[in-house]
Amino acid sequence: MTRLVLAITLVLVAGGLLLAAFQMEGAPRGSELLMGLAIEVFGIIVTLAVVDWMLERRRRQERARDLAWTTLHSVERAVWVWQGGPRRATSDELLGLILGIDAKDALQPFTRSLLAAVGARSLETLDRESSSVGTVPGLATALQELSGLNSLSNERSSVSIVLVREVLHCGIQGLTHVLGLSSQAMLSALIRYRDAAADAQKERYERLVSGLSETEWQSTPQS
Repeated sequence: MTRLVLAITLVLVAGGLLLAAFQMEGAPRGSELLMGLAIEVFGIIVTLAVVDWMLERRRRQERARDLAWTTLHSVERAVWVWQGGPRRATSDELLGLILGIDAKDALQPFTRSLLAAVGARSLETLDRESSSVGTVPGLATALQELSGLNSLSNERSSVSIVLVREVLHCGIQGLTHVLGLSSQAMLSALIRYRDAAADAQKERYERLVSGLSETEWQSTPQS
């Protein structure tokens, strides 16, 4: 708001100087002086506009990167509940877990909801944050890929596990490029604590919603 008021004030000043310069027909030196001042003021206005545009673009880029990190972490949580592995997976571990998804892996209702939520948030981000998303190349494409998970919100949807795996893989690869992370997948066989069994998913989901750490969870009596 302050910059807008300043810009309007400078425009009015420059306009006033130009008007005064044209009215001083009988005083060439005064007219030239006012004209020079008006040009200087216009130069300041242009400089302020460019600086303001650069600052705004930088702010939107930072916002876009925050959105990318948020999306990555939401996928990380959903994949952890589904496949196991380390609670805080690196990008190569996350890609390894995704590529290790088997077509026969169980997809529990709560896991399905977590994945569907990723898709819904990706759609919402594309819709509401388009001005920020567009400042970072590749982010819109990654979000569009992940938005396909939104179809899982329909319990009657017959989306295959293989398709879910492909959507996750393409989306996360896109996010790793945006965030400058490793896009080389670790061999899934080398990732410890992998377990896609239904009871293992349930235990991880309960731990996720409880917000307990590994140590706290192990010390809590399980029903």
